[in-house]
Amino acid sequence: MEPLTFIDAHVHGFLTPTDETHFASTIHALTTKGLEKIIITVLPYHHFDYQTKRILSPSHIQPVLSKDNFDETALLIQWIDKYQLQHTVIPFLDVRFITEKVRDVIRSAKAQGCRGIKGAFIPESDRVLNIQGIPQALGISPQHYRHLQREIFSCAHEFTLPLLYHINLSQYAEWLNSTLEHTPTVRVTIPHFGYSLRGITDLLNRFEHTYTDPSFLLSLLRKNNQRYLNFITSYSTRILMGSDTIITTNPVEEIISYARYFAHLTAPEAMKHAILRNNTYRFLALTPPYILNPKHETA
Repeated sequence: MEPLTFIDAHVHGFLTPTDETHFASTIHALTTKGLEKIIITVLPYHHFDYQTKRILSPSHIQPVLSKDNFDETALLIQWIDKYQLQHTVIPFLDVRFITEKVRDVIRSAKAQGCRGIKGAFIPESDRVLNIQGIPQALGISPQHYRHLQREIFSCAHEFTLPLLYHINLSQYAEWLNSTLEHTPTVRVTIPHFGYSLRGITDLLNRFEHTYTDPSFLLSLLRKNNQRYLNFITSYSTRILMGSDTIITTNPVEEIISYARYFAHLTAPEAMKHAILRNNTYRFLALTPPYILNPKHETA
């Protein structure tokens, strides 16, 4: 069996200054187990009170929330430089709570070293995540919120940045399809299979630069549900390995469990390599540094 080599295309930061040592040790532990790269999403500074953070956060995130506010972007860039992780950690700016000057914020973050954008379309209370809608929580109008979201896609296009975008396609597929019709070349990945196999299948068929990840679905995938297995087989060149874990907890085993699942699929090696790493290189518009097994690779 070949050594396990993988990229996690969906990890959250929620960083505080006291997390530095734990962050560095977690990245080291993951690289010893085959991690090649990892996308970590980080928030810029927000002047939020603790209650606002709670109503905007799913239950699994609330335990890591700090009562203080920090610029996670600055922390991650600093730690990447300090521990020489430029070829491993890929910072994505999380703009879901930006309510003004989003273009300036993204431009500044790119200049500092961010290499992608993280967004989320949550225009009303979310029954899956059990959180309040973002415009209601932040006191902005639904119209302004939707304008901001379209501007995020415009910025991804203008600055040629990949976009990791949370959206429930069972509710908002029409909005996303309409938005992508204006920015069809944006490289965007929709996590959790978009909460809808029908919705994500339609999206992948319509827009060639779209991807998805199976985060939070590992227990379901392990049941060998035939619909999901058929989807993975049919769209293996558009699926990224993403765990949606939090780097400041103890995510090593959870991340590895996703990698093991795809590595052990009864499938051609080329398909497994595509999901584990090669598709994410395409999403990031990067060239893989080497080919794991030339006889199994496809162009």
